[in-house]
Amino acid sequence: KQWYQRRVAITAGERKGRTSYGDCIHPCNARKGCEYMANKYDGNRYDTTIKIPYNLAEGVYILQYMSAMSAHKTFYYSCARLKIVGGEPSLPCKRTGLAPVAHGCMAGTAVPLTKYEQNTKMGDFCFSPKGLGDQDADMSRVPINPECDPRITCQLSVNSKQCMSEDNKMKDIVDSWDPKQTCKGEIVPPPEPTCSDGIKNNGEQMVDCGGPECEKCFEEPTEPVDTRIYKSLDYTQKQWEDGNINIRAVVTVSKDANDWRYTMFFTKAVDIRTFWGCKIISHNDFKTIWTFGPQHWTKKIKPGQVIQLGFNGKFEADGEYPECVTKNFRAYDPDAY
Repeated sequence: KQWYQRRVAITAGERKGRTSYGDCIHPCNARKGCEYMANKYDGNRYDTTIKIPYNLAEGVYILQYMSAMSAHKTFYYSCARLKIVGGEPSLPCKRTGLAPVAHGCMAGTAVPLTKYEQNTKMGDFCFSPKGLGDQDADMSRVPINPECDPRITCQLSVNSKQCMSEDNKMKDIVDSWDPKQTCKGEIVPPPEPTCSDGIKNNGEQMVDCGGPECEKCFEEPTEPVDTRIYKSLDYTQKQWEDGNINIRAVVTVSKDANDWRYTMFFTKAVDIRTFWGCKIISHNDFKTIWTFGPQHWTKKIKPGQVIQLGFNGKFEADGEYPECVTKNFRAYDPDAY
């Protein structure tokens, strides 16, 4: 019995240089035929592979899914009809809790993530012949139909001409009711993600650290309230789909200091290329922690003084925007470091 997964055209993939925010021209960041999703932490599931429960009685079933795009106020629904044979309904498959939202699902601007789980429950399904198991356990295995192309055709696009120019393989899909590609050579599983492959994958918080599998990332910079030398720190950030980012910080000083340091901690790499009101002191290898110091005319500060800082940079345009999780403005004493 081929109990392992069949590829299902379902909703996205972490595709380099693509967006995952729904504001793109079809096929957006969906995979080609002859490629397949092999990492359950890939938050954008344009195509995926799933295990069929072992405990279903023989019969015909409907597989339904729902998804939403960031700016759309309603869910999208789709379904497929499945014929199941050889199941074992006597397996103990009781589950509790709400149906989980897919790994990496992003907060939308129209449909709150809480609505995905509202009035749902975990299905009493077994994805292992011995018990509960994991629906995504066999995701890295090559599906039985890797030639399936979930992008269908450019007829679905709001700009079919651009759709065709984005990837010339689209023209090879001749039947939108049975979309396929001709695979060249053997389809093999991609390498298993590791904590040293230099890629942010497998649910990692940053490249090769954090998440469910890797060691915790380096500690975020912190500052106790009683050691702060500022009254307020106003931070604004703008970013664009092409990977450009602009940051401004306005600091109102509350204590005297002969020198200072300003540190920003990002959730993904940011390559800060230009800056004003300060100078670079250091950054870590991942370019996620940046520390800046004063120009000579702002080195010595007094209460009430306003320090204005600005930064321009680049980040990988993969649909995930960097978030500055910690800002730190502190007095600097070279004898203490």
